[in-house]
Amino acid sequence: MKNIAVFFGGVSVEHDVSVITGVLACNTLKKTVSVVPIYVDRSGEWFTGEILFDPDNFSDLDYKKLTRVTLVLGDNKLYAVRGKKLKELCFISTALNCMHGERGEDGSLAGVLKMCGVANASADVYPSALAMDKALTKRAVKGIVKVLPYAVVSGVKAAEEICLPFDYPVIVKPVLGGSSIGVKIAENKEELSRAVGYALRFGKRVMIEPCLKDFTEINCAAYKSANGLKVSECEMPVRRTDYLTFSDKYESGKRIFPADVPKSVSDKIKSITAEIYNEFSFTGVIRIDFFLKDGKIYLNEINSVPGSLAYYLFTDTMQGFSEMMSDLLEVARTNFAEDNTIKKSFDSGILRAVGAKSAKRL
Repeated sequence: MKNIAVFFGGVSVEHDVSVITGVLACNTLKKTVSVVPIYVDRSGEWFTGEILFDPDNFSDLDYKKLTRVTLVLGDNKLYAVRGKKLKELCFISTALNCMHGERGEDGSLAGVLKMCGVANASADVYPSALAMDKALTKRAVKGIVKVLPYAVVSGVKAAEEICLPFDYPVIVKPVLGGSSIGVKIAENKEELSRAVGYALRFGKRVMIEPCLKDFTEINCAAYKSANGLKVSECEMPVRRTDYLTFSDKYESGKRIFPADVPKSVSDKIKSITAEIYNEFSFTGVIRIDFFLKDGKIYLNEINSVPGSLAYYLFTDTMQGFSEMMSDLLEVARTNFAEDNTIKKSFDSGILRAVGAKSAKRL
């Protein structure tokens, strides 16, 4: 039987949100496939066990009922860690990444899976890294969609000395952050210094942008199935302050779906979402967050591992989510098989001719 590994948790401020996404995916998948839940704790260690299917267990996780596990580079088997020894547990055919934030969503896990020869049902290394870096994302998408002006600093002193090309108020956020964690609004230079200092607690680089007024947030998701790219309807998250806070996203969770915008606007956003997905070779499911201001569309950020895998933008049933998961796994296996047909070796003859002699001279 093919085993599907679902990774969640992680060394990230989005750890708790990732647990919710991962457990949801595990319980949806286990109805149709063999699922191996892999929980990455806050210290970075990997564990598996049946108790990971129950979200109630995470408030006080009993590690005695879990098995510490690892992958080994060049090997698609999962191993139990027994002191200094490894014991083979099972083969992993495909993996689903539910790890939000750094060391998961940033391409780190995708790189490990690639090195281990495991098919990946989520975004690959390169698009993941691009989407995680908000500044890099803005540079990359400029030819497709508008972005707000921005500045990036790596210290409070740099923020105090910077001459911003836009007016206050500004919004300050970690460049590699997510879930609105580490975000502050600054009305003046003094507040900017404090906001940058706060954001630096969550990352080494901080982005400063204009804080929009009277704007609308719009989200749109996409994933590839065997029948082609599927793009969701647009949603309009409801915020209670000047920006969408962690509480707005995960506690109140209010939204308008489909978004109350003209069809021409929603069609344009869906078209941009599809173009970005294809242009940057995304796989798996992504969600793109936009700003709508004075009739203009601006890209805010790309989420390569969206909360709850954005299933609610495609279906309102668990059966629909299960079918979506099946699509992701099928495409992952197809992509993996195609990748393995690409020639990855070339006999240059250099080592036989001059390689050994050159190495001796070093």
